Amino acid sequence: MTERLLIKALSGGKNTKIITLNGKKMTKMPSALGKLPGLKTLVLQNNLIPKVCPELCNLTQFQDLKLREFYCEGNPLFLQQPVISTQQENVWSLQEITSRFVMNQLAENNPFLMDGIERYPQVRSMISQGKTCAICGQYFITVWLECVRFVPPPKDWKISKNLKLVPLQVLICSYKCFTQRDPNLFGIAQV
Repeated sequence: MTERLLIKALSGGKNTKIITLNGKKMTKMPSALGKLPGLKTLVLQNNLIPKVCPELCNLTQFQDLKLREFYCEGNPLFLQQPVISTQQENVWSLQEITSRFVMNQLAENNPFLMDGIERYPQVRSMISQGKTCAICGQYFITVWLECVRFVPPPKDWKISKNLKLVPLQVLICSYKCFTQRDPNLFGIAQV
């Protein structure tokens, strides 16, 4: 039944605006959601979904929000079970160390590096995938830890009154930054 509904939604392509899959005993979000760029409303209430799929992140970028309504009550999405973190030494590759240095120098408009980067498209391609640490603001390539911060949903969202917070992905560059995080930032670990 769920597969039939999803196939019907996919056949609509960009025109599919609403998907309702409540109470279908689904254990994961359909990865096909990423193929529905016009999706405005997603209803996944009362299923068994433990985590948000990466494809949904493409639809819910806070800067360029396309998904306007997301109903997920009755899923174990927000079970917060703390896990004790043990310190791991940060051993970065030479490529990571160099990439971090170059990206941070480029952010300061270092003219020597800005001139040099024009001549090496493979380096430009590599550092274009850089991310910014949510704690220290420095650039990095390899994600040390993926975290989540729960924030109130934007006011223009149409959501149920029970949903007070939504998860926002946060990337951190090192254990040092993780220990300096605020108490509302949670590390995501595989248990």
